[in-house]
Amino acid sequence: MFLKTDRIIIRDLERKDKENLYKIVHQKNLVRFMRDWSEDNSSPESFNDYIDWHQSQKESNDVYENKRYAVVLADTDELIGMVGMGIEDTLNEVEMAYFIDEHYQGKGYATEALSTLMKWCFDVSDISYLILTIDCANEASCKVAEKAGFELFEKRTPISHKQPNMESESYYYYRKYREKS
Repeated sequence: MFLKTDRIIIRDLERKDKENLYKIVHQKNLVRFMRDWSEDNSSPESFNDYIDWHQSQKESNDVYENKRYAVVLADTDELIGMVGMGIEDTLNEVEMAYFIDEHYQGKGYATEALSTLMKWCFDVSDISYLILTIDCANEASCKVAEKAGFELFEKRTPISHKQPNMESESYYYYRKYREKS
């Protein structure tokens, strides 16, 4: 994976990213809304197997595989976040995911990364739409989704189960459809 914009590069994860990745996933809002990233990762080295698995899959363009990519600054190659896609287990739809280091939030990097990977997903597949599921309490992430062109489809409140990593009982379900040519 190598997608470049003026400000960022979306590329495969590398072991050199593990220090920044460890730091980012332990930031307050990431623990709050995506706690599975920090729960089993007690040191930067705990990401080695995860990064190695992604390296072994880097030739695949299958949007249904759960993949995460590094979001790095184009001029320094510093990891500032992650973006990815894959099957959401409870919905059986291709979901996108993203997070950005709190020091880089509010500058449009998440929207840029999400939009860039979304375009790539549509370019390499015949999928008709992508989804986002966002905790109702995560207002900043909802703004990113809307800026990237996702449409709020509905608010969902699961009856017999709680969505993983959600603080709220309900979540927003967004869709972005393939643009018609």
